[in-house]
Amino acid sequence: MRCGCQLCVGDRDEGFAEVLDAVAEFGAGVVEVSGAQFDFAHTVGLWHSAGVPDVAMFGLGGEDMAGWLGRCVEVGRARGWPEPDVDFGGVIDEAPTRLRPVHESWFGGLFDSARYFYRGPAPMSVLLWPDGAGRWPWDADAEEDCRVSQPWAWGPVAAQPAGPWRLLGELGADFPFPTSPDVWALTSRSIVEGSRSPVWLARGEGLYDVLDERGYGADDLALAYLGDITTRHPVLYGAADLADDAAVVVHEGTWTPVERGQEHLDASVAAWQSAGTV
Repeated sequence: MRCGCQLCVGDRDEGFAEVLDAVAEFGAGVVEVSGAQFDFAHTVGLWHSAGVPDVAMFGLGGEDMAGWLGRCVEVGRARGWPEPDVDFGGVIDEAPTRLRPVHESWFGGLFDSARYFYRGPAPMSVLLWPDGAGRWPWDADAEEDCRVSQPWAWGPVAAQPAGPWRLLGELGADFPFPTSPDVWALTSRSIVEGSRSPVWLARGEGLYDVLDERGYGADDLALAYLGDITTRHPVLYGAADLADDAAVVVHEGTWTPVERGQEHLDASVAAWQSAGTV
């Protein structure tokens, strides 16, 4: 079968050699993605080698998910690929799994490696796991870990409840900051709610402080997802390339470097320790 992937077209990127070699030798490779809140993993190459959708798994340990995805591929090759929403075993010990097609709106945000391999979108299924009582993530009585750590990727991103997966689906691959949109940032509730605007942005050890004119003296300091803050205040995109251990202030849309003194560092540490989440 010839598709539009790097192997079929002959446009091989040697910086992607590990995945390309795995697809060429085994028919698929597995990519692990470490997120700020949750990890996920997905295969690359099944659509090329077997004509079936690649498979993604969410919310468990990265290495474990890579192993389970490998088992899923083995099950599919040995028994035939399971139909959507049909329980099947052989992947997670003593637990059933199910496949559901991933809605196309998730592809650009989550599956950048697959998109790069195929030089565009290609079908993907999500490998779902139940809680300890056998309840699936769409069951309101399912354990929170099962419900929250697996996105409802079979539906459109816009239907996903607010939170980390929604941010990754909407902003993921195109988020210009050198971090994930679901990383926590120190800010104020007034900024999150839109009643005040950010005027100070600092970055230290990969974490961001996004503050209004009250600075660290604000009485409503809180932690919020960086993606939520930038969506509310797009002016922050102008400082996405801020170096670590640096700070900037904004005036009329222009960000200017400022010194980040020891008093700021001490205030930041204290605020992070005391702030709750929005």
